[in-house]
Amino acid sequence: MASTSFPFERDLVIEAYKKDIDRSLIHESLKWTVEERFIRLMSLQRFSEELRKAPHKPLTE
Repeated sequence: MASTSFPFERDLVIEAYKKDIDRSLIHESLKWTVEERFIRLMSLQRFSEELRKAPHKPLTE
């Protein structure tokens, strides 16, 4: 039965994932403007592209 503080039924899968989420990071991110979020996203994408270009060692030795 749903709690009276929630207007909808809680999803058990979502509740299971919540324990592994650092909500402070979400709150910090929400303090940024949309433009700042895009700038950070573009920076992460550039970094990701550099990682793809970099030579790497095989996982097995």
